[in-house]
Amino acid sequence: MIILGIDPGTATTGFGIIKVPDDILGREFEYGIKLVDYGNISTSKEDVMPKRLVQLHHGIEGLIEKYKPDLISIELLFFGINHRTAMAVGQARGVIMLSAGKHSVPIHEYTGLQVKLMIAGAGRADKKLVHEGVRKFLGSNGKRFRELTAKWKGGHADDAIDGIAIAITHVLKIAAK
Repeated sequence: MIILGIDPGTATTGFGIIKVPDDILGREFEYGIKLVDYGNISTSKEDVMPKRLVQLHHGIEGLIEKYKPDLISIELLFFGINHRTAMAVGQARGVIMLSAGKHSVPIHEYTGLQVKLMIAGAGRADKKLVHEGVRKFLGSNGKRFRELTAKWKGGHADDAIDGIAIAITHVLKIAAK
């Protein structure tokens, strides 16, 4: 099973693509998670919103066409943030959902609190704890993850790592059933 995890945004959308065995129930899935790819889709704040949304659409379409995910796991919008940010993130989520629908890829949504709780063991975990949790669940793939994050040149590593964490959260939810 290939899962595309997405941390939506209009300036930076982080993504993580993982592969897990189709029969993950009853397995030591922590070490069965393979990190396939991760990164960001970024747009310029100088561009008008319609152009930025088209760029995001093309980026998501490219990921879906290249990796053919079985599902998309996306962060659910938290309404405690300011209205302007909420509107922009909502627009990004709409574009992502459109791409998923166009390719008939199911979507599963998780709040930031759920992701932090599942990955780091605490709903109020900071970024460092989330990063450590992601490395733990990647097992031997965690070494590759550390090497890549140490050499990160694309900026906004947190967004990409959040994308991976959201993908892993779905695996944990499935395994918990």
